[in-house]
Amino acid sequence: MYYRFSKEVIYILLVLNKLLALSGLLVSVVNFAYVLDRRVYKVSKAAIYVAVQVLLFGGIEFFKYDVPNILFLERFQDILLLYIPVAILSFSLDLSGIQKSKRMTLPVYSVPTFYLILASTNKFHKLFWVSEIRTEFYGSEKMRPYGGFIPWTYFIFSVVLLALAFIYIVNSRKLDLRTKYLAGLTFAFGTLGSVTAYLLNFNYTFLSFILSHTTMFLDLLAVNYVWRKLLLSARYSAYEHAEEGYIVIDKRSERVIDINEKAAHLLNLDRKAIVGRKDENVQALIERSGEIVFEANKYLKISTIEDEKNGTLLVVVKDVTAEIISKKDIEKVQSHFKTLFENIPDGAVILDEKGKVIECNKQFLSMFGYTKEEVLGKNIGDLIAPDDLKNEPEKLQKLAIEQKASRVETIRKRKDGSLIEVRVTVSTMETGEETFMQAVYTDLKAEREAMNRVRNILQKDTLTGLYTRQYFIRKLSSVIEFSSTNDYNAVIAINIRGFSLFNSTRGHNFGDDLLREISRRLKSVLREGDTIARPYADEFWILLEKVGKDYRQAKVTVANIVGKLESELRKFYNINGEILDIRFSTGIYIFTSMDSPEDVLRKLNLALARAKTSTDGVVYYSALIDNELQELAARERELKEAVYNGELKIFLQPICNSYSEVVGAEALLRWVKKDGSVVPPMDFIRVIEENGMIITVGEEVLRQVCEFILDNDTSIGFIDVNVSPVQLRYPNMADRFIDIISAHKIDPRKIVIEFTENILIEMNQIVKDNIEKLLNFGCQLCIDDFGTGYSSLSYLTLLPLNKIKIDRSFVSRIPEDSRSVKLLEAIFNIARSFNLDAIPEGVENEKQLEVLSMIGYRLFQDYYFGKPMPVEDFAKILRERSKFTKS
Repeated sequence: MYYRFSKEVIYILLVLNKLLALSGLLVSVVNFAYVLDRRVYKVSKAAIYVAVQVLLFGGIEFFKYDVPNILFLERFQDILLLYIPVAILSFSLDLSGIQKSKRMTLPVYSVPTFYLILASTNKFHKLFWVSEIRTEFYGSEKMRPYGGFIPWTYFIFSVVLLALAFIYIVNSRKLDLRTKYLAGLTFAFGTLGSVTAYLLNFNYTFLSFILSHTTMFLDLLAVNYVWRKLLLSARYSAYEHAEEGYIVIDKRSERVIDINEKAAHLLNLDRKAIVGRKDENVQALIERSGEIVFEANKYLKISTIEDEKNGTLLVVVKDVTAEIISKKDIEKVQSHFKTLFENIPDGAVILDEKGKVIECNKQFLSMFGYTKEEVLGKNIGDLIAPDDLKNEPEKLQKLAIEQKASRVETIRKRKDGSLIEVRVTVSTMETGEETFMQAVYTDLKAEREAMNRVRNILQKDTLTGLYTRQYFIRKLSSVIEFSSTNDYNAVIAINIRGFSLFNSTRGHNFGDDLLREISRRLKSVLREGDTIARPYADEFWILLEKVGKDYRQAKVTVANIVGKLESELRKFYNINGEILDIRFSTGIYIFTSMDSPEDVLRKLNLALARAKTSTDGVVYYSALIDNELQELAARERELKEAVYNGELKIFLQPICNSYSEVVGAEALLRWVKKDGSVVPPMDFIRVIEENGMIITVGEEVLRQVCEFILDNDTSIGFIDVNVSPVQLRYPNMADRFIDIISAHKIDPRKIVIEFTENILIEMNQIVKDNIEKLLNFGCQLCIDDFGTGYSSLSYLTLLPLNKIKIDRSFVSRIPEDSRSVKLLEAIFNIARSFNLDAIPEGVENEKQLEVLSMIGYRLFQDYYFGKPMPVEDFAKILRERSKFTKS
């Protein structure tokens, strides 16, 4: 169909069409660049295909106005138009987030492909382009291809594709309502514009304008959607991972819409459990908006932001624990600084950079005689600097600012004009904006007096005024260091015998008075240059310098001094009206510069220890004492090895009746050396008692006794186990014995605990507790050497005894001594009255046995029945059940 217009109309249409073509081309160029720059192809690859096709379509349309023959160009445009609707549909599917399937894409792409085949083979069937028509849209008359009804069928197909694309976008769950609304407008614009272009006799210029703008709008829409999606994702990420906690509340229902991870953590809430619910804790936080609350062991700052448009409330929870603690720490430091500033013993002031007083402590006011009102705001130099030192404070302040601190000993003036010698220490304090100075004034005279007092306290014993142990050792070291090799010096150690008894019986004040009197007497006898110290409560040390040029001369001098000391110290003491006769032990060592201080004191202690056991109480150190000590140490080492090697063994001595039948035994300790020699207990018992090994050895003796009873239970009635007073004074002694007896599962009545009478002298609560525990457990109790102590009979009432052993000294004199016989009869009668078994020791002949039997004794012990023997021999005799006779 061909319409003919006037030249004016044709010209106007030509201008309009060319402007439209230019507009379409420019928009398509911008759109292509926008797709590349904004990477719209990341959303959908179809975007780049559409942009290229629309750009080619617009470029060809604009070029058609400048060429005479447009048939080829317009046919190429027709082919481009075949795939533009399909590409737009593919772009819409990608934007909507709908997965494309082969079932969907195959028919969609097959239709334009079918039309493409028709266009390619048109010369054979003339179906796609039926003929050519003349047009004046492009200037002079030009020929266009005419398609008949076929282009209209594809146009309908295109409209259907655009409708499908719009439907997919509307039904998408991925896109928001705003995006769907704008997409609808864009598709309406594109569809209506395309319909208009086809109705205007296939006006491709107008169609180019519509397509370029439609695709541009779609790309803008896609980028806007992606950016908003990224923005929402970024906001959600910031919301979810923020340092602050966020809770979104619906104001109308007061229910929690959402809560981020931080808020749930800070408030110890379960996100899943709280969302959609009304929570009382959250409501309480809202009511305290603007406050800092202590919740879940944290300090939390609560604030709210109200969104009236959406009817929501955002609760912001910020953890300010660190800030609160830091603030408290700062306040604590400030408090400590203020306390320190106010309570340091020196005068202190805080100055500004010009030297004016901002603050001062009470010590400063006391030191210089001012009141606080007279000091604050005044220049420090004008207050306390003497006239001849007016510039000194300013110089010190400048030096402190340059070097951060300065110190000088100088003179300052009090309010009354008197001068005071001080040490001034100036240091700077920076607060960021201002610099302050702290000046500390130390009274040098008071400091020296305080140092002297401290020195006296450290060097002198406060009770007696004598030197301390530490000072004495320093003095001794100095004397040794500066003495010549031929100078002899001496040290004397004096110990008060029984001093602890005075404190216990008369009180510590009495003991203090006694110590002061002894100290006074020592000072009255000794020379002014001699050093006297009280290193321990009841001990005094004296250092005598240069007492001679050889040992003999030195000993004469020292003996003379010791004689005077003894003469003075042994006079009677009148303490609080009580007359006392005090005895002392004195150890002396004469030394040279070849000795070390440690060696001097060691040898002095050895001499004093020997003096405590000597008769006259005065002992000079000699090499013999050291040799004895070395021998004692060697014996201790041997005994330790003996215990470790199991060389300490029990020997058993039988206890028999008058028919010489074995009814019991006494366990006696022997040291059986590797060479077979046997060491009696008198050679080592004292050693193991003094070094404490008696505890371990005593337990081993009991263990061996228990093992013997376990093997010979029916053959032996009891075994006496000797126990030292040292063992009974050990707090856990009874518990350890009970554990050993229980472990062997033997009858505790077969164990007889035997000890000597001197235990009464050392009877304290620990000893009583141990004896009581052993008796309650079932063990028997026996006193050895009965009759020799000063209070033997008192034991019968003080201790729940089972047996007594009569000392051999009574038995050895019978039958010749009638008095001994009568005494033995008396002891037997006493034992029978108390229901005790009396066992005479020292039975050595048959005559003694007869006399004792006639008195009434039933149990006996000693060589007549058998010597102490190894347990193997004793067990053999028990098995043979033979009678013992003296060999």
